[in-house]
Amino acid sequence: MSSDSIEFLAARAALIAACVEMETILSGIANKQEQVVEDVHHLRQLGKRLRGALEMSGEAKPCLRWVSVIGRMLGASRDATVRASTWRGLGGDSMLPGSIEAAIDSLLEQEARAARQPPPAGVCEWSRLAIEQIRSRLEARDDRELAASAQQGAETCRRRLRKRLKRTLERVRDEDFHACRRDLKAWLGGMSLLAPNLDAPGHAEAGKLASHLGEEQDLAVLARWLEERGFGPTTAKGTWKHLRKRQEKVRRRSVTLIRKDLLPALGK
Repeated sequence: MSSDSIEFLAARAALIAACVEMETILSGIANKQEQVVEDVHHLRQLGKRLRGALEMSGEAKPCLRWVSVIGRMLGASRDATVRASTWRGLGGDSMLPGSIEAAIDSLLEQEARAARQPPPAGVCEWSRLAIEQIRSRLEARDDRELAASAQQGAETCRRRLRKRLKRTLERVRDEDFHACRRDLKAWLGGMSLLAPNLDAPGHAEAGKLASHLGEEQDLAVLARWLEERGFGPTTAKGTWKHLRKRQEKVRRRSVTLIRKDLLPALGK
C-alpha cells in the first residue's frame, strides 16, 4: 500500500456507516405522518456524498444508479421548497393582489405545501433494500483493497474535474456548467467520506464553486418551472428580468473562480 492510500484506510467503515445512516432515515420517514422536508434533504445530501464515494472506490455501476434513483424519487419535496425559496430571493416586483407575481407566488407555495408529505411507503422500502445491498457489498470488501481503489479513484475524479473545468471555460455552455456541478459534487462528496482529514489541493475553492453552481442550478430549475406553468418571458417580463440578471451575475462569479482560483489550485 502506498503512503497516500493510508489516508483512505477508514474509507470502508465510513461508507458502511453512511449506508446505515441512510437506512435509518428511510425507516424513520416511512413511519412519519408529519412534514419530512429536512429529513429528505439530509438523505439526499448524504446520498450524493455516498454516490461520489462509491464511484471513487470502484463499486459497480448498478449501485451508483440505485443511489441516484433514490435521490430522484425523494426529490419532489425538497425541489418544491427550493423553488419557492429561490423565487422569493429574486427580490423582484412587489406581489400586489391580482399581479402575475402574486399568482406565481401562490402556486409555488401550494406546491411546496403539498410536497412536504412523507413519500409512499413502497418508495422508502425499495430504497432501504437497495442501500442494504450496497452495504452488504461493502462489508465483503477488504479495508486495504478499498483504500487503494479509493485513492486511485480520487485522483481520477480530480483529473476529470480539471479537464471539465478547462472545457467549460473554452465553451461557456449551460450543459458544461451542469456537468461541472456534477463532477464537483462527486469529488467533494466522495472525499468527504473517504478521506475527510486529507487537505486536498483545491478543496476550498471547489466548495465555493459548488455553492455558486448550486445557486445557478436553482435558478435554472425555477426558470423551467415558470416556462412549464405558462409564466414565460412574454407573460412575466419583470420576473424574467430579475431572473436573467441574477443568472448572469452568478455565471460571472463562477467563471472568475474557475479561471483565477480553482484551476491553478487543482494543479496538473
